Amino acid sequence: MIFRAACLIALSCLPGCSSLPYNSISGPIGTITTAVGLPSVTRNNRPYILAKHSKIYIGDIIGTDKRSAIRLALVSGQTIDIPPQSQWLVMDMATNGVDYKSSSSLALGALQVKGPGDTPHEFIIRTAMAELQTLAEHFWLGYHKQGNAGLTVIAMDDVPVTVRNRNGATTLTAPRQTTSVTPGAAPQSTVYWTERKLQNTIEYYNERSSLTN
Repeated sequence: MIFRAACLIALSCLPGCSSLPYNSISGPIGTITTAVGLPSVTRNNRPYILAKHSKIYIGDIIGTDKRSAIRLALVSGQTIDIPPQSQWLVMDMATNGVDYKSSSSLALGALQVKGPGDTPHEFIIRTAMAELQTLAEHFWLGYHKQGNAGLTVIAMDDVPVTVRNRNGATTLTAPRQTTSVTPGAAPQSTVYWTERKLQNTIEYYNERSSLTN
């Protein structure tokens, strides 16, 4: 914990905890620990069904339908839950031997990142309306279910989560602090949610898929 705290302070001021160069991970970036229904991955333009113990690589496009969901353990230690009706593209994941950083894109649905991780990990997640950047170990983001007409981002610990687009930026700094983004508009000012509203939202997107556990 002392190491991680020191590293987070350094990462808030510098590109990383060390000056060592980052290299993209050549092998798996994570492993499926829970698979519900028939989630899929598109790899090298070919679709495959995902199951428990399946490996995930840079360039993979993970998709879930109305009856499927997955939980993924990253090599950095964090867990990612992908609920039904979602699509997530792994664009890159790199390490310098001290910490990790990744770039990905959420095209549909939602995802939740959970900690604690073994090492610091900087997430950059692009969406159709805004980009999220954070060192937080626990956060959630999802498109509004009615035609992807908006995006909601929820902080779930006290590490800053910045949401930005060409129109502006908002930074979440506390658990249950949220912002929403609509097409063509800047991220809205932060709002605090109750714990019940937070859990009800996650359960609504998970659709009783067992990822609520």
